[in-house]
Amino acid sequence: MTPVIDTRSLVDQVYEYLLTQIITGAIQYGDILNVKKIATELKISTMPVREAVKRLECEHVVSIKPRSFCRIQKPSRKMIWEVYELRVCLERYAVTKSASHLPPKSLRRLHVIVQRMRALQVEADTRARAQRAIALDREFHAELCGLAQNDFLNAFYRQLSLHVNMSLIHEKTYQRLKRGWAGVHAEILRCIESEPARALEALQRHFDNVTTLLRDAPENGGADGEGVERSGRGIAAAQGTR
Repeated sequence: MTPVIDTRSLVDQVYEYLLTQIITGAIQYGDILNVKKIATELKISTMPVREAVKRLECEHVVSIKPRSFCRIQKPSRKMIWEVYELRVCLERYAVTKSASHLPPKSLRRLHVIVQRMRALQVEADTRARAQRAIALDREFHAELCGLAQNDFLNAFYRQLSLHVNMSLIHEKTYQRLKRGWAGVHAEILRCIESEPARALEALQRHFDNVTTLLRDAPENGGADGEGVERSGRGIAAAQGTR
């Protein structure tokens, strides 16, 4: 068996590690990154960690104050709206493109995710339920993008999730949506598989519910709270719904 060799540089590997930590919510917006601690955890020198962090700074994900600290930037409300708007567009495109040819592996993974969503509804530990719901929601929507079988689309979706991850969306919407949360995702999958003509309608209903809650949610502490109503209407208008 031919061994799998990781040809990425150490900086690339650290960058991907930090990306994953931020996207999954293990590192949260507003957290301070300790370069020495990260290097110790990864058993490497601080140099590749510093380089990876500088790359995140160039992408406006972190702010660095020399000789002071490095902090994950909190997205403004305006950024949340703009990122979510693009994610809506990407998922709608993926569902539309896959209508005539659904990848069997993706469908199987989506079914497993929905089954896990349904099972989660009986979880007694509210904190554990919320954390696992975030992970499942992230997996479901990333898998929807995967239906398009377009690596560039997947990479772009991942980059958007770096700036506004599913943890932040759930923080503002999950408590209001949790009763029908699993059923909504199950209905989206059912339509994709059995009634493709109604798939976009089911997906849009979900987006509309979430964007309504995002619009009504209090400011998250970001620097820019303007444009909420304008952006909310913009999402609906961009999708031709209202």
